[in-house]
Amino acid sequence: MTERRIGYLLKELDRLIEARFDDDLAAGGLSRRHWQLLHTLSEGSRSADELREALAPFWKTQGEWTTEIRTLSSTGLITAEADALTLTVAGRAAHDDTFARIGERRRAMAQGVEPDQFATTLRVLERMIGNLADAS
Repeated sequence: MTERRIGYLLKELDRLIEARFDDDLAAGGLSRRHWQLLHTLSEGSRSADELREALAPFWKTQGEWTTEIRTLSSTGLITAEADALTLTVAGRAAHDDTFARIGERRRAMAQGVEPDQFATTLRVLERMIGNLADAS
């Protein structure tokens, strides 16, 4: 059997994580952007500017921001009051249900991996990222 290189393994793991994560979001009727907004607001109300700044790396266009906020507002998951965006009761429930599904997925992904093995894997990956980031 051909030895699999780390690049292949990382890409395959990333592909599977993304696909399963998208499945978990779709089960709750959410898109990736919806989840990012709900999860950020789960920590507390934020002004539109604070929320936009916190999630800026993920937005492709300014129009996307407006569309996603409008969608979450029209479905009753968030509300805007006094220049603050807040989760509604339905928004909190959607967040919590999705968060539970994602947690189950993460536990399933790590099944059979001892906590110290998982921690070591993370440290090794962080080191490798640092090594490459520092390389000229």
